[in-house]
Amino acid sequence: MADSTPLTVSPAPHVGGLISSARLNWSLALSLLPASAWGVFLFGFPALQVLAVAAATALVADAAASLAWGRAVLRDGSAAVTGLLIGMLMPPAVPLYVPAAASAFGIIVVKQSFGGLGRNWMNPALGGVVFALFSWADAATRWLPARGTPAGTAAAPLAALRSALAGGAQPTGGVLSALGARGYPWSSLDGRVVSWVNVHVLSAVGLSLPGGVFDLLVGNIPGRIGDVSVPLLMLGAAFLLARRVIRWQVPVAYLASFLVAAQVFGGLPMGRGWFAGAALFQLFCGSVVLGAFFMATDPVTSPLTRGGRVAYGICLGLLTFLLRYFGTPGFGVPLAILLGNCISPLLDKIARPRAASPRKAVVQ
Repeated sequence: MADSTPLTVSPAPHVGGLISSARLNWSLALSLLPASAWGVFLFGFPALQVLAVAAATALVADAAASLAWGRAVLRDGSAAVTGLLIGMLMPPAVPLYVPAAASAFGIIVVKQSFGGLGRNWMNPALGGVVFALFSWADAATRWLPARGTPAGTAAAPLAALRSALAGGAQPTGGVLSALGARGYPWSSLDGRVVSWVNVHVLSAVGLSLPGGVFDLLVGNIPGRIGDVSVPLLMLGAAFLLARRVIRWQVPVAYLASFLVAAQVFGGLPMGRGWFAGAALFQLFCGSVVLGAFFMATDPVTSPLTRGGRVAYGICLGLLTFLLRYFGTPGFGVPLAILLGNCISPLLDKIARPRAASPRKAVVQ
């Protein structure tokens, strides 16, 4: 007699292991705290307001939707992570209704309307951010000056570089020199540190650093609240990798393909020729590191197979390069990952290992 017991299939990812969804999400939230705290330190109370509103709206929206649809999943931490990521991807001077709307859209439309945790086909945080970018493009690009920089000068480095090149600045000395030629306001601390290194260290070998190197390294630049400090984001990523919360294939393939494309082809739109794309400058500006380690690695919307993850990361890196260099800089990372979410199942299907055919077995 056949067994009539119903088979229940849970949402993706269908991978067994010792880590629960709650542990994954709360570990992710913990890893994001250093970069978030640095953003609050740089931009002050406005940044804290944006983070609080985004996180609170995500929690309230998730609680309301859970009650409406009978899904009590608030304790798993997914809503808190979604709200925190949305807040980190917002500029500090954004009107508070923008992060609130982004969190509500990401939770209710992207996550809950498709069935809740594990059933969303795109990353809820990125879905909310892109919704906000398309709905309020001007409001979502309101920057504040970083700590120690002159008031009233708050253009993000990527936007300032594009304006400098459009205004006829000559990039022959590098992108930082092009920004310096336009009077880009680096902090006073950057001037003292770079000057000391040039005089006491690099002068002996005939080298010198341009202004802005120190500010870029430590993240003391205008930008989104959570993406300005690459070192602190890398610290959080190392924590996740050490705890095996994320896999290395997606972020490594993502960053490698983006840096290679940026260095080889990135100088062409700036009139600098081949292999002159200032890849490190592109790495330290914008949301590439935040996207590669904390959003592209989402287990629900990224491939499950090892080959699929590598192909996925390469696609994301190339898409980010194309969207950043030939589109609007602020849209590159969010749109690239959302487009990657669309092809993730296809990559898994292509990269899935196939069982050997019995007809090809050879008896020794």
